[in-house]
Amino acid sequence: MPFDSPLRVGTRLRELALALTVLRLAAVWLATWPQFALAEDRVLNGGWTEFPPYSYQTTSHGIARWEGFDVELLEVISKRAGVLVVGDETPWDEHVAGIRDGTLDIAPHAVLTAERQAFATFSIPYRTETMVLVLRKDDTRYDSATTTEELVDLFENRRARIGFEPGVEVPDFHVRRYAAAQRNAPFIESMRGFDLTRALIGGEIDAFWADRVEIAYLADALEVTGQIKEHQVKVTGSLHLMFNSKNVHPQTIIRFNRAIESVLNDGTFHDINVRYSFPILVSLSLDQLWFRMVDLLGTVAFAISGLLLAYRYHYDIFGAMVLAALPAIGGGIVRDLISGRGEVAALQDPIYISIVVGLVVGGFALIRIAELLGGLPLASDNTANSISQRLFFSSVQLFDAIGLAAFTVTGVVVALLTFSQPLWIWGPILAALTAAGGGILRDITRSDPEIPALKGELYPEVALLWGFILSLFLSWEARLLEPNHIGIGILVTFFGALVTRLLVIYFKIKSPRFA
Repeated sequence: MPFDSPLRVGTRLRELALALTVLRLAAVWLATWPQFALAEDRVLNGGWTEFPPYSYQTTSHGIARWEGFDVELLEVISKRAGVLVVGDETPWDEHVAGIRDGTLDIAPHAVLTAERQAFATFSIPYRTETMVLVLRKDDTRYDSATTTEELVDLFENRRARIGFEPGVEVPDFHVRRYAAAQRNAPFIESMRGFDLTRALIGGEIDAFWADRVEIAYLADALEVTGQIKEHQVKVTGSLHLMFNSKNVHPQTIIRFNRAIESVLNDGTFHDINVRYSFPILVSLSLDQLWFRMVDLLGTVAFAISGLLLAYRYHYDIFGAMVLAALPAIGGGIVRDLISGRGEVAALQDPIYISIVVGLVVGGFALIRIAELLGGLPLASDNTANSISQRLFFSSVQLFDAIGLAAFTVTGVVVALLTFSQPLWIWGPILAALTAAGGGILRDITRSDPEIPALKGELYPEVALLWGFILSLFLSWEARLLEPNHIGIGILVTFFGALVTRLLVIYFKIKSPRFA
């Protein structure tokens, strides 16, 4: 058998080496193919739990659809990451179990814990969550606690029945340790938010932990806002997207992280937040007694100013009602119609028109009695500098200023609740319309040739200014989600508008007019 030449032997050796290299590369590719394939996979399996306002189901034309803060936020984030997230309704505890077992790929609103890190990978935080302890309004047994550690001690000493939603982790070490130790104790854990709220009102449990926005939503839906309260101790933590470590490639998570950063930085998160969570927290301020008093104070003040005008210019009782009702409720009605509000407040709550009718009838009777007794001297038209004339106009201006301040606040709040965007434009407009619109209608109705609000009186401009300030404050406050701050901002706006208007009157500052 003849030997091959050295050249042919070298060629065959090179061919053999090349074949071995190809086989080695093929083996490596086959070994890592699932990971590379997953890195290019554009579909992840997830699910949603009823967790309003973050995720909830609606039905339109027989078709069920998931909506909410987290639903819309995850849609934007996953789209920017180039991934489609699909899934059906899944209870949260089963969702976490699915991530652990590998049957699901992704879960939103997850608290990062050491236990979960054993089977899951987490994105960077995409929002924060504030958890509160919800109690009955009259329960003061835990008021002395100022930290979660002190709270847990009180729970243990009093053998408290504390509720937790199944699978939901409170972002605090002491609370999680207490919950873990109580797994087999006779306390209620397997309840959803609505059931926990009902159990609390019914006395079946002493308290439960919940997201503060969720509990505001639930309390409003169940009409129990006045029966529950938040404990002073609050727990705030970051929420992440949780991924199955085995099924989801690290490159996919990197894409999600970049998408989250873009959503947080370009204002998308803020816009979604304003539509879902923030109006609920603003409604907490609206449900407070003091805000109700501010709103009714504006109605009373404007009604009294109209009554005084009716008395001064000798209107009958029906004419007095018209002059009182237009500034008291007229601006609000026009505002609700223009803003597309689902309900006209003055028509839904009879207290507003009742105030107008009661003040006019009562005021008319008192004035007639005072006239019969020889009181209430009223200056005639040719004694404009008399004391009674100045007192009359000062009274009208004072009550108008109070009404202006109160309705400046309500105008901005309605702009927020009706999602009139951008708020910094529509907030001031609806504030001025609410505060000055009814007064303008009143002056037009009584054929006043010099309508003060339109001819130099610095009146609607005050509402525009303070409406703009409050709108900017609320837009900024939407990132913090702190109801107490909202209440302070509303009170500052009320007193700021009131003082500004009184200073304008005192110094006789006028609005620029055409020559």
